[in-house]
Amino acid sequence: VGQAPNIPDTDGVNEMLAKAGPSATLKDVARGILDRLVERPELEVQVEEILFLKDCLGASLETLAMPCMLLQRNTGDVTPGGYDYLMIYTKQVNANSCPGTPGSRSRTPSVAFSRPPSWESLDANILEDFDKWDFDSFQLSEATKGSPLHFAGWKALGGFLGEEPSDVFLEMERTSRFLEAVEDMYARQDTVLYHNNVHAADVTQCVHALLLQFGFAAYFDQLSILALLLGAIVHDMGHDGRTNSYHANVCDDIALTYNDISVLENMHISKTFKLMHSDPSTNILEGFKLEHRNRLRKEMVEVVLGTDMSSHFGNVADFKTLIEKLGSDPAEWHHEPKAMSALRVMVLHAMDISNPAKVLPLSDKWSDLLRQEFFLQGDEEKRLGLPISPLCDRETVRFASSQVGFFTIIVQPTFTLMAELQHRVKDVLLTHLQTNTEAWEARKRKESGDFSGPPSAQNSPPGIHRADRSGSLSRYRPESGHSGHSGTLRMTPAAASAAPELRSAAPAAPAAPYLLPGVSSSRCKS
Repeated sequence: VGQAPNIPDTDGVNEMLAKAGPSATLKDVARGILDRLVERPELEVQVEEILFLKDCLGASLETLAMPCMLLQRNTGDVTPGGYDYLMIYTKQVNANSCPGTPGSRSRTPSVAFSRPPSWESLDANILEDFDKWDFDSFQLSEATKGSPLHFAGWKALGGFLGEEPSDVFLEMERTSRFLEAVEDMYARQDTVLYHNNVHAADVTQCVHALLLQFGFAAYFDQLSILALLLGAIVHDMGHDGRTNSYHANVCDDIALTYNDISVLENMHISKTFKLMHSDPSTNILEGFKLEHRNRLRKEMVEVVLGTDMSSHFGNVADFKTLIEKLGSDPAEWHHEPKAMSALRVMVLHAMDISNPAKVLPLSDKWSDLLRQEFFLQGDEEKRLGLPISPLCDRETVRFASSQVGFFTIIVQPTFTLMAELQHRVKDVLLTHLQTNTEAWEARKRKESGDFSGPPSAQNSPPGIHRADRSGSLSRYRPESGHSGHSGTLRMTPAAASAAPELRSAAPAAPAAPYLLPGVSSSRCKS
């Protein structure tokens, strides 16, 4: 992006920006000035505005498409973090690596939201940090006044946005409306503690960072990158804080609709395409070639269904076999469609359970929210007379022990395999994971000592408050994977024999083998 024209500090421009929001582009400002001069020629012409229009004539279309929020007023300097997402990707991707895929083309991000979220408080640090692994999505939620997914989705999809149609192209107005509608279908933090719009924004940012900072973009073409990002955005849409097994046990509508199979995951992706079909203003796939639209839908469905924790061990075993066979050369993976499918699934699934691989303060915050969500499900199961799912009984669960099990049995093997493809995963993610595992090991030893009161009251991470037991239950929903998802976790025989049972050191209260909430095999009965 070249030198940007200085935004005029005039009453007319300030009034326009106040109405349009900081997401208005330089092109929008220029158009607004011209429209005002045509509609009200009696107004005095401002010299600043004329100079701005003159500068715009010499500026590139790429520069004029920059949102004003990414520019520092009266300096023309571009705030760090506003560069083209896909332009960076295409430096690493061979456009011909996957047959039937359009050639790489960088698109210039531009913002023209119909109803933009409130971003006035966003500063340069948030924009700059968005590309980094340890990005704080809680801070983003505060800065955007509760609309983190709208921003995260727009920022991550920036490379696909533009005004001129191409083979892989998202029209800006539809994309904005789509993101807004999707976020509206997510619960907020005050009703669902973990599986809400902040979690969706966080997973979206994690996929973005994995592709961008850790080199995984080299394995994918444009269409697959788009499928992964869209899959991340919608992967928990409509989640109610309950697990798949909970829904099957209460025999509710979605369990009946999806026959107890990946109940929530099927619901999330079904809602996505129903939204686009029912409201054309959100149909971001409008204008795609049929073959591209069909492939994008297929890949979005596979990656969202792949977040069901019940398939974790099978997916990891298959992925390990593929790595042993194909190594880390992207070209080898591109020759095998089944391998590419497995890799796409693993990318989104790994990011969905990636909280243990964040810096400890962030990891602890996510863990405690998930713990509280588990307990709310247990409270509801107790009220309904259902068996209380593992990890959901606030009176008996030893959370530190279960965390150690989740970190070592689920997360570590997953990211160790990811590191085989891109070694920087070991330097950053596995390093964080090791630090956090040691912290939870210490908490586990403390938890196993002689304490009074229920175990769930003893093992909160430092500075984290426990769930309010008297809160309303009907609007909350726990999940089934420690960092991430709902469903029963089924081990393959090989995985079961390899995974040690996790037992508390306290002889009077042994911990159960690590299971996700909802392992009960009960099904709906008519």
